[in-house]
Amino acid sequence: MTQQDGDDLGMWSEFGTAAGMAADRAARALTGEPAGGRAGGTAHSGMGDRPDLDGLPPVTRMGDAPSTGEEVAGAVRDVAAMMPPAGYRNRVDADGDGTLDKATYRGDGKGGAEIHVDLNRDGKADFVGHDTDLDNRVDFAVYDKNHDGFFEKRMYDDDGDGYLDRAEWTADS
Repeated sequence: MTQQDGDDLGMWSEFGTAAGMAADRAARALTGEPAGGRAGGTAHSGMGDRPDLDGLPPVTRMGDAPSTGEEVAGAVRDVAAMMPPAGYRNRVDADGDGTLDKATYRGDGKGGAEIHVDLNRDGKADFVGHDTDLDNRVDFAVYDKNHDGFFEKRMYDDDGDGYLDRAEWTADS
């Protein structure tokens, strides 16, 4: 790859060349193809472990062999299934206080949506509502009533009116 002096391609030409070279090296490292006469390997940034910013499963290599196109495509499908359906928004009053609660939405991987609410603001969902048919009505929900990380209560909307009618408690609650 030749490097330009910047006069012909504008002020970003060196940045574009460096970014292209980095992308090429990363692609070669993932496929195991030799780069510059060396065997491909794992790239290290020197920045430490990457933080989990999205809560989605990581895209990683399978076993010791480099990832195949199908493995990567499968990981992309898994991540896409966890994304909320486009434009999906639901409003819930998870704690029953008469005001709508702030919620986070995720796909359930089966064509429905999950509504996550953190009632005590500790960073963990205390309510997870499941809208299995995307009709903006919670079909069933689980509750962590004592905020210990274990969902003790499960409620169902048996008649489909949008109100949870029936509750079941776990044996440990």
